[in-house]
Amino acid sequence: MKFLTTDYSSSATVGRYRIDAERRMRIEEYQGKTGLADLKAIISSMTSDPCWSPDFHGLIDFSDAELELTANDVLRLALVLRHEENRSRGWLAFVANNSTAYGIVRMLGYWSRNTDRLRIFQNRDEAEAWLERNIDQVPPGFIEENGSAAAAVLRNVV
Repeated sequence: MKFLTTDYSSSATVGRYRIDAERRMRIEEYQGKTGLADLKAIISSMTSDPCWSPDFHGLIDFSDAELELTANDVLRLALVLRHEENRSRGWLAFVANNSTAYGIVRMLGYWSRNTDRLRIFQNRDEAEAWLERNIDQVPPGFIEENGSAAAAVLRNVV
């Protein structure tokens, strides 16, 4: 797998991202205690990266993270994700292997208005496999290159 950017990480960060243009995917990984400032820093760095595209699909892995977010923090993060410069138009696959992370991702999906193109998985392999199966489908609710609205399709949930 060839990545166009290096990992964004340092000894002080709890997250990193990679952009894989061949697979049209961005991968975010978090570990340890992760708060709102950590998530916003990664999002800001990633969306300012010249290799980033809002059309890339996202794999966000919280399996090694201990999310420390209040409901207000989740709402604030959702507002950041709704800004046009940060808004992703691809599928979003989250890896959340505990009930706290699962609940936070559900709130985030609802408040950022991404529930129709978001899936939550308990392990990374399932999330990557689902993204690979849906890589060529345009999520519903977005305008395709020819100007027509993307049709709502049934997603492969197996």
